[in-house]
Amino acid sequence: MNNKIRVLVCNCHNSVKIPELDLGADVVVERHDNLCNVRPQISGEEKIVIAGCSPNLLEGIYLDVNAEFVNIIEHVAMIGHPAEKAKCMIIAAIEKIKETEPIKKKIFEVKHKKALVIGGGIAGIEVAFQLSKNGVGVTLVEKNPFLGGTVAKLDRLYPEGTPYSHTLMPLINNLESCKDLERRVNTTVTEVKGRPGDYHIVLSTSPRGVTECINCGKCVDVCPVEVDDDGKKRKAIYYVPTYPDCYAIDFETCTKCGECVKVCPGKIDLNEKNKESETNVGAIVVATGLNWYDINKVEEYGYGRLEGVMKTLEFERAVASGTLHPKKVAIIYCAGSRDSNHLPYCSKICCLLGLKEAKLVKDRFPEAEVYVIAMDMRSYGTFEYLYNKLRDKGVSFIKGKPSEVFKRNGSLVVRTEDLYTNELLEIDVDSVVLSSGFVADKGTFDKLNIKLNNDFPILFENAGLGSHELPRGIFTAGAATFPSGVAETLIDARKASHSALNLLREDRIETRLPQAKIDDDQCSLCRMCIGTCPYNAISIVDDKIKINEELCMGCGICSVTCPSYASQLEGWNHRGLYQQIRALVGQGDLLAIMCRWSAYNATERAAQDKLSYAENVKIVRVPCTGAVDPSHVMLALNKGARGVLIGGCYPDACHYARGNFRAKARESILRMNLESLGMDKNRVRLEWIGKDEAKKFVEIAKEMNK
Repeated sequence: MNNKIRVLVCNCHNSVKIPELDLGADVVVERHDNLCNVRPQISGEEKIVIAGCSPNLLEGIYLDVNAEFVNIIEHVAMIGHPAEKAKCMIIAAIEKIKETEPIKKKIFEVKHKKALVIGGGIAGIEVAFQLSKNGVGVTLVEKNPFLGGTVAKLDRLYPEGTPYSHTLMPLINNLESCKDLERRVNTTVTEVKGRPGDYHIVLSTSPRGVTECINCGKCVDVCPVEVDDDGKKRKAIYYVPTYPDCYAIDFETCTKCGECVKVCPGKIDLNEKNKESETNVGAIVVATGLNWYDINKVEEYGYGRLEGVMKTLEFERAVASGTLHPKKVAIIYCAGSRDSNHLPYCSKICCLLGLKEAKLVKDRFPEAEVYVIAMDMRSYGTFEYLYNKLRDKGVSFIKGKPSEVFKRNGSLVVRTEDLYTNELLEIDVDSVVLSSGFVADKGTFDKLNIKLNNDFPILFENAGLGSHELPRGIFTAGAATFPSGVAETLIDARKASHSALNLLREDRIETRLPQAKIDDDQCSLCRMCIGTCPYNAISIVDDKIKINEELCMGCGICSVTCPSYASQLEGWNHRGLYQQIRALVGQGDLLAIMCRWSAYNATERAAQDKLSYAENVKIVRVPCTGAVDPSHVMLALNKGARGVLIGGCYPDACHYARGNFRAKARESILRMNLESLGMDKNRVRLEWIGKDEAKKFVEIAKEMNK
């Protein structure tokens, strides 16, 4: 095997002057005028150093090359630094690649040209239709006895006020034209195994009870069990006019008294058993719809304790069905949302839902008094007109956060501040509507082995397996992605179906994502890597740590976490980075270890914006700040570095979910350790730097150089 290292130096149309490079017998130096357009022949087995312009550009050109990229254009030539700096950077890259495992191509065969769609609301129905009409076989599963999801529970869709059937029924009818589409209601996913293109799914179907039905409705007349179904009364045996066109028994409330069996001219089986089935698919789409936050946890508003306190859906169904005729209504926004004790985030559509309920009341009962109590009103997009229209109709908007809801003299009382008038108010009403936030469907994502980090799933675009929204050929649609209204849900469903279709049209998936590798001889089975992986890609199999290559996204966080360095990342291993820093950093230098997705781009932007910084700033590119090892920082300081700057993505913007927060924790500990050693803790600094924040990078470098 040829152990020589080829160094390809691009002078970019003679704009860069690089001195002679005598790097030993094992290094071959080649000079080129334009490596962007004239590409030398390179074998996939060779170790290559490419010195030229931005790695972001060259990586796309040299996709199948095991290369280390050195940016001598933006980091040397364009900012007027001496050619000797470029030589130092090239030598450091050579030292790194000598010790670095190459990134190997991974190939996944797409064995099954079918898709599983989880959720039979409007998102799932639309995804199933779009895939099926493009020739993809689909299994559509819905946990409830009827398709339609949340929309099927509504009377009308606001702000227009159109009946839900105008939207839902055409979508359901579209499915009738689909040839290779299986609809499975009362069905849940119990097990998922496999990888992109080859998933094995186990499904469990609960009994419907009604096996033959002529829709006479006699069973409902005799059923003694009444159920409160999100604000609307129904029996334990019931019918929803969507799909399928027959009655179903709610066995969670059914007492199996047998009265329905006596009058049914068809067939009812109260002792039907669950059935398990299996299927194989190439892609999975999660379309599980809206999941309300448990509003019982917001105890101060009395939900479940005070009669008349309802969630938006319950209130809407009660009004629409005619069982509730409110005269004075208070609608409380952000019930549990944007609250560190409950949901720290905004669910976006709650404000629209609150306005919707206000309009519902005013449409049905024009004389009713309606109070909307909100810290902020976020009527995004075209919904501003609805807000203005309701103000004109007499809805009172109060800016404040209610402290409690209680009963007094038979009425509900909402105690709140009004920041507009600087008053404390007590508002007597007969109904309180809580516009609460939404949470992700944790149960489904757990089965798919996807971490949520107490939030909605982190989406990935072009994450190495095509244009996928999640790792591994798993997609989200509609409110499973993030809470959304009907129009946005349908748009998102079409995007998800397009992404899944792109995958299923391929015969195989090729990716060169770096992969974590485990040295079993060094591994102590401490399991620390398992908890730190953002993608659940690490597990124990036969008493050994195993990396699931279909899940690993190449962040390198596990490698830094491993106390014995048994875990190493292709292209970025510990020893390689150690040697790179050792060759690069000298006395008085400032080492900048920069995240490839954000902060590193800011260093390139500095050159493009003609911003200057000292030539002693040496820049190293890493996959994520979460992969920055404290030993690398200490090496630089021991080599005489003036300081070490770690640059990463802003909070909640990390490409690898939470890598930057792990970096922050390590930086805090490192600074404390420096202080305990009698060193200046400010020699190490972590900063969030966006890709266009070149000025911020330059200012920080100047501060640290003082």
